Amino acid sequence: MKFGIAVSGRGNPKLIERMAIRAEETGYDTFLVTDHFMLSGTNDHPDVWALIPYLAAKTSRIRLGTCVTPLTFRNPAILAKTIAVCDNLSNGRITLGAGFGWYQPEFEAFSKWEGPRDRIAHSREALSLMFRLWEEDAPVDFHGRFIYAKGAVVGPRPVQKPHPPVLWGGHLSASVRAAGQFADGWMPVGPRWFGDDYPHPDAYARMKAVIDGELVKKGRDPKKFVYTTLISTADVSTIRKDIDGYISAGMNYFTLGDKAKDEGSLKTIETVAKEIGGSL
Repeated sequence: MKFGIAVSGRGNPKLIERMAIRAEETGYDTFLVTDHFMLSGTNDHPDVWALIPYLAAKTSRIRLGTCVTPLTFRNPAILAKTIAVCDNLSNGRITLGAGFGWYQPEFEAFSKWEGPRDRIAHSREALSLMFRLWEEDAPVDFHGRFIYAKGAVVGPRPVQKPHPPVLWGGHLSASVRAAGQFADGWMPVGPRWFGDDYPHPDAYARMKAVIDGELVKKGRDPKKFVYTTLISTADVSTIRKDIDGYISAGMNYFTLGDKAKDEGSLKTIETVAKEIGGSL
């Protein structure tokens, strides 16, 4: 089983840089960063899509991506262009963590907030346009309810074909269905990230069954789908117990969650890699 890490973008960018390098050195497969401009109590988050190409220049093997990017927060054609450039700069190491978005004040400050139904429909349009821009040679015309584009072209195209993999976040019903319909993997939050509001292993197994059903409808093999969850830092025995519970529920990829608060995060990366990573 592969294992990765997702860190909070609230962390100092230079600490995040050191964490990415340490994660690569100690065998992690993926390094993800949360995508926010602001959250309650702070607005010092770097723009993660400006940070990722910097991390790509500091690493050579580890995959890089977001946890997760709200698809309606940015213009999707510009986002598709940005991700394509990042994929080229990293030699094909980008994973797009995607979701519907949830923090209303952030949207009101930097973008536009929409209700749940519109945000879901808008996100679907955004991803549809992004896929076309990544995959089609001809200029793209798109006339949706929320998005309009005429003659849009993305170049250079992504290194990964047909496009960088999409890891869907969230555990509400619309997010679970979207994961099976559009994505290559699913990553809800797990223990200790937001408190107790997350799918415990029994609920995780039921949600996995829903995603499996959506994949089968599309003729896709559920065995090739990435099932992970963000298991936040704790003592090694607690993390190991959590991992075993989610493996029993169908998880096939372990993602460590770390808030990137201080230098202790570097030690956590090493400890988890040594005590857990090698045994997965």
